[in-house]
Amino acid sequence: MRRWSSVLRAAAIGTVLPQLAAAGSDTLRISLQEAILTALERNPQFTIQRYVPGIRKTSVAEQIATFEPSLTASYSREKSFTQRFLGARPEPFEMTTRRTSYNAALGMMLPTGTSVSLEASMSGTTTNIYLPQYAGSIGFTVTQPLLRGFGFGATLAALRRARADLEISRYELKGLAERLVQDVEASYWGVYLAQKELEIRRQSLDLAERQLAESLERVAVGKLSELELASVRAEVARRRSDLINAESSYEQARLNFLLLLNPEGKGWDVVPQPVDLPAVLTDSLEPVEVHLDLARRHRPDLAQARLALRQGNLEVARTRNGLLPRLDLFISMGRTSYSRTFEEAKPDPTSPFYVVTTGITFEMPAVDLRSRAQYSRALKSREQLELAVQNMERLVEKDVRSAYAEVLRARQQIQASQEARALQEKNLQAEVEKFRVGRSTNLLVLQVQRDLIASQLAEARAIIDYLAALTNLYVMEGTLLERRGIEVPPEL
Repeated sequence: MRRWSSVLRAAAIGTVLPQLAAAGSDTLRISLQEAILTALERNPQFTIQRYVPGIRKTSVAEQIATFEPSLTASYSREKSFTQRFLGARPEPFEMTTRRTSYNAALGMMLPTGTSVSLEASMSGTTTNIYLPQYAGSIGFTVTQPLLRGFGFGATLAALRRARADLEISRYELKGLAERLVQDVEASYWGVYLAQKELEIRRQSLDLAERQLAESLERVAVGKLSELELASVRAEVARRRSDLINAESSYEQARLNFLLLLNPEGKGWDVVPQPVDLPAVLTDSLEPVEVHLDLARRHRPDLAQARLALRQGNLEVARTRNGLLPRLDLFISMGRTSYSRTFEEAKPDPTSPFYVVTTGITFEMPAVDLRSRAQYSRALKSREQLELAVQNMERLVEKDVRSAYAEVLRARQQIQASQEARALQEKNLQAEVEKFRVGRSTNLLVLQVQRDLIASQLAEARAIIDYLAALTNLYVMEGTLLERRGIEVPPEL
């Protein structure tokens, strides 16, 4: 069983399955590349699909076997006791006859539809009346279809369809692999984002509790009305509720991540710890036409549609050939030898006695509605497949353009969220200072804190959204595996 491998130019990552952070620890420290390779090796649903190309490959081997030589051999022995009238004698003779026969043949079919065979045989007859007779023969027979079954198109159609099925299954596997890699990346950053939200929610709860403590001190010295404590306590409860929800969201993200990876020897209690941090790539996108060209060449579902059209063309060629009558030319040449002993009757290619047979066989159905129906169906199916390819090309272009626009939007959103977060930090500092000198209220401070929390979460989500949009663009153009340095094994 071949493993999925990374061909990145970076340093080797070591084993595919990451190790635990420390002996006996339940924390799984893992990089994004390790997570991808682990899922490709261990994900149960994907592992099932990895067998499909290998199964399809057996169909190719089965069709190739059509053109393999075949050896046949037979032996027979016969004994009979009969009566026969010989000459003018009125009384019959009782005759005992023994016949022995040995036959062997080596035959095969060529891709042109030609059938060839090499045959050799020996036979002997002994009776109580006649002298023993033994004969040997060796011959060569060639049969060539001249109409139906002639040429590579008709003979190799089944083999070419099987090979196209194998290619389709490999593209299906690649498409599934890209979707799995996309899911793993989304889940990996989902765990990171859930942990980030937990951190922000804990900090926000801490801020609210400090605000409550400060407010209690101000009430104690008479600088603040006790009525304002209600809003602070309500905010503390609200943020504690948000923290509970964040913990639940993290648990869901953790379980989804473990489901995708299925790490060997690890249970559901493992706590994944992403070691990679989300980073915004500094290089700019290529023009959209470059990504469209990549999609036309690499998109798996588009390649599958084109292969299906190729199969449709093969079926049209095969059924068109089936409309022709059968007209076969055959030539058979052989040498025979005769003797009174079995040993001297072996097949002899230099024997002066020979047999040459040539002929033509012709066969044509009176109506042949079946062949006509098959050809008509093949034509209509090919037209349908042509339209399917055209429609798929339009869908691919739409997908790429849509994904490209989303990447541009997500990249711009990062800058906007960073600016908003920086302004909210300054706004909170100003509001806290105003509160301390009595020019603001708890309600306003807490509201500004909520705005800062929202801006921090928005910034983190903007970066993750950008990475997801970029990954989706690579999926839409069919290059995600290549861009991630993943090499696909042919089959299991």
